[in-house]
Amino acid sequence: MSNPNPTPPAETAPAPAMPGRTGPAADAAPASAAATLPVGAPPPAPMPRGARGSWLLAVLLGVLAAAGLTAYVGLERSNAALVQRLQQLESEGAAAAERGEQALRAARAETQRLADDLERLRQQRADLDQLYLDLTRGRDEAALWEVERLVTVAAQELQVGGNLGTALAALQAADARLARIDRPQWVNLRRALTGDIERLRSAPAVDLTGLAVKLDQLAAAVDGWPLLAEPPRKGPLAPAAPAAPGAAEAAARGSVPADAGVWASVRRWLREEFGGLLQIRQVDTPEALLLDATQQRLARQQMRLRLLNARQALLQRNDKLYRADLGEAQQLLGRYFDARQPAVAAAAAQLNSMAQAPLSVDVPRVDATLAALRAARGGR
Repeated sequence: MSNPNPTPPAETAPAPAMPGRTGPAADAAPASAAATLPVGAPPPAPMPRGARGSWLLAVLLGVLAAAGLTAYVGLERSNAALVQRLQQLESEGAAAAERGEQALRAARAETQRLADDLERLRQQRADLDQLYLDLTRGRDEAALWEVERLVTVAAQELQVGGNLGTALAALQAADARLARIDRPQWVNLRRALTGDIERLRSAPAVDLTGLAVKLDQLAAAVDGWPLLAEPPRKGPLAPAAPAAPGAAEAAARGSVPADAGVWASVRRWLREEFGGLLQIRQVDTPEALLLDATQQRLARQQMRLRLLNARQALLQRNDKLYRADLGEAQQLLGRYFDARQPAVAAAAAQLNSMAQAPLSVDVPRVDATLAALRAARGGR
């Protein structure tokens, strides 16, 4: 009997391909395996199709796991490198931030300093502007104060010392100060100044300084003046006083006038006979010839003291005391000093000229200028 369900012939499953191999090499593998089988041995049973798929899946999973592990290791290494780089960048960033903070603080401090300097400069500029405004407004006032000071100085010089030169210079300086400003409201003041200046210029001036200098020079030269008690000094004598009328004609005729007397004849005869070997001097004060060295020194000191007293009285503008001291000095000079010597003769001439110089002069006043100045001050 025949089997109603005949079993189909078994199909020979193809040999599984080697993982990772494809192509002719993979196809040649079953053939070589079959070739190695012994003759007469039954062929190996074919691998089920499901088992072959699981094997391929396992291989694939292993490959994927290896690839994933490799990728994971590489990623970890990259992450570690990135973390290290980030840490380095963080440290560098912190250092840069610190430096930036320091630079910012320094910039803020410099900005604050510049702001303080600017504020100080603004304050100084404001002060200077205010000062300029004050000076501009007070320029006329300052000029008026200066003119008042100069006029006051001139008035004091005229009242105390009678110094016309100093007073005139002060008034001229005040007039020049007003001329530089040239304000119409000060015309009356300038007119009064001009009038007082003209009065000072026309007033007789006394050179007190020059007279004082001459007295100082005379006092310093007293020690060099020869005294009558000293031996006559060699050198030219001062010119004698002019002879009386008829004396020259009488000398030419060789006769002596009747009023000359016996002593005149004797002196003439001695001069003709002995020449310069014998000198005869006629003095009005015989006691001046008898002074010893101490008395001569006292006479010089007395002369110097009179001259210095006259200088002090001159500076004090004490006319009476000044002339009294000059008179005493002239008397001492004529009594004890040799008037025939040039130095003594020159000193006597200077004393005579100084005794004739006027000291008491009418010094003008600057009342008109002071009144105009008070009016200008009241008008302001």
